[in-house]
Amino acid sequence: MKRKIIDVLIEWKDNVINQKERKPILLTGTKGVGKTFLAYDFAKSFFKHITYLNFEQDKSLSTSLLRYFSSKKEEPLHDNRILILDEIPSSAEMISSILHLQTSGAFPYILAISSSPIPKEHRQRFQTLPIYPMEFDEFLIATGNEWYIEVITNHFNSDKKVPDIVHKELLTLFHLYLQIGGMPAAINEYINMSSLINVPEQHQNLIGSYHDFIVRDNPESDALKMNQVFDCIPLQMLKTNKKFQYKLIRKGTTHAMYQEAIQKLNERYYTIPCRKICSEELSDSNAFFSGNPAEDVSNTNFKLYLADTGLLYTKLTEEIGKDRHEADEKLSTNRKKALLENYMAQALQARGYPFAFWESDSIAKIDFIIPKEDHLLPIEIHCSDSTRSKSISVFRQKCDIPFAVKISSKNFDYSNQIKYIPYYAVFCI
Repeated sequence: MKRKIIDVLIEWKDNVINQKERKPILLTGTKGVGKTFLAYDFAKSFFKHITYLNFEQDKSLSTSLLRYFSSKKEEPLHDNRILILDEIPSSAEMISSILHLQTSGAFPYILAISSSPIPKEHRQRFQTLPIYPMEFDEFLIATGNEWYIEVITNHFNSDKKVPDIVHKELLTLFHLYLQIGGMPAAINEYINMSSLINVPEQHQNLIGSYHDFIVRDNPESDALKMNQVFDCIPLQMLKTNKKFQYKLIRKGTTHAMYQEAIQKLNERYYTIPCRKICSEELSDSNAFFSGNPAEDVSNTNFKLYLADTGLLYTKLTEEIGKDRHEADEKLSTNRKKALLENYMAQALQARGYPFAFWESDSIAKIDFIIPKEDHLLPIEIHCSDSTRSKSISVFRQKCDIPFAVKISSKNFDYSNQIKYIPYYAVFCI
């Protein structure tokens, strides 16, 4: 499946002529997001000789094997040769070996993959490229609906309504995407079967693997806490107020007990954090966002989303299934808002935006705030085409903004400094 991010890989390949100046590129992202497929798809398209080593499948691989490659006397093949190192260990010895392979000329192009964070002291040695679940426009490409992308983009830029029949078709495709999500395995299953019947199984398999990886890669006490947090996210999201509450994990838990577990989930891309920005911080938002609010573990006022909306859809369906009496209400309100918020967080993360939420004494709340050019952009999400709300008016009293965004099932429009964007056009923001 075509991924937009491959353009970055091509740029990395083409832009640096001097191999000693070209950093190895590091693909990061959660398990199942398609890092290895992307690496191979790129390598097959541009390189004649591909060497692939997987440190997860073969635990016996070590730097001695890499030294073997670097000591070979054959003439380097330069632009036709690439080394792919899947799930590289984060040891200093390994990273030093990678750099030696490149500078020696053995492998002028090195592409590394890791689902775990690289120690900060080694990150500057790589050009890091985060890989996220497929966005809605990539979903359109995968399902043979690529022509819609230009239509959406043009109407986003002009604020002109798309024809009603196209609007309805795109809303249908979008709600399909909410159920499937952006994980390649789930999308492939849908395409191959022309049905959603096996998609939840793909989600469950991936969720199960997350639990297994967490247990495998962390001390027992940390793994228990990480899995507890991960499993309680659907309950958090089904609340009207979706701020994370520790009491939903179990009675008596505190921020201090679980902040490290949450940080590890965020670092491994299992979850997406969204911190609250206070009204006092709006005047100096550059400081707030430049400090990467996602990494601010001292901020105890936050929301926590899953890495992929499709995974959340399956977990919410499972959670609601425990109480069929309340299913209809939750399906129509809290679950839909949960999915839409998760989708928005996922899309903003994929597009590289830092983001936060804001509220004012329970009078008003803004679902997402992002820095956009030289101003803040407040974003409201609505569960239907009804977009009436006083929150943006209240926010304007706190912060001078040129315009705001409301996302809903409503067609494109612009009025009273409000840009109305349908769900399916979020990738244009």
